[in-house]
Amino acid sequence: MPADPPLRRKWNITRWLVVLGLLGLGWSGWRVYAFRSALAEAKTLGWTLLYTDPVETVRKDWKAVFKKETWRNGEKWLFIQTGEMFEQHIAVVRELNPEQLQIENSAGLRDLSALERLPHLQEASLHECAALTNLRGCKSLPVVFLSDCKSLTTLETLPPDSALITLGLIRCTALTNVDGLRNLSALETVSLVGCTGLTNVDALKNLSALREVYLTGCTGLTPESVAELKAALPKAKIYRP
Repeated sequence: MPADPPLRRKWNITRWLVVLGLLGLGWSGWRVYAFRSALAEAKTLGWTLLYTDPVETVRKDWKAVFKKETWRNGEKWLFIQTGEMFEQHIAVVRELNPEQLQIENSAGLRDLSALERLPHLQEASLHECAALTNLRGCKSLPVVFLSDCKSLTTLETLPPDSALITLGLIRCTALTNVDGLRNLSALETVSLVGCTGLTNVDALKNLSALREVYLTGCTGLTPESVAELKAALPKAKIYRP
């Protein structure tokens, strides 16, 4: 069979480029529509979203419409003031695709497993989540902050391949030990502030990556236990006024 003439080959290539371009525009248009719909619903629910607008990015550079990062990699910070709505509207949260998520006053969250459905989430902050008892589900999260979570008593063992780098536990007054952190070789910063029930931090002694440990207001820790921690982690700064 004779080869296609050059003009026909050129036309075939051009046709496929047009088809691919139309598919890209269609996919991008759908993503914009889905995101805008989720944004409208979030506003109705009283949520706050600060984000890099992909439409504005495309307006500045039309070629950005074909780049996946235009629709997925913008900075997005989502604040949910009434946390019990979080699990009821997880589909909306997924469509908003936040990198940073803050949840307040959730009566239903018992662990962080719901956050596993947010693949681009990098930082989670939870405040006054009364039912939260453990950190299960935070394996892929680099940064986690919990404050005033009064039901958190112990930290269940987290896997050694956890992505957790920074952990902050603020005024979690029922917390008694942090044994679940003993395998986290990547952990660099731990803030245990106002955790008055905490009596044991031995699990931190073998975490060689630790560089900063804050123990402010942990009145249940003895000076001897803090001194032992300092001796075990000579490269880390231990803050205990």
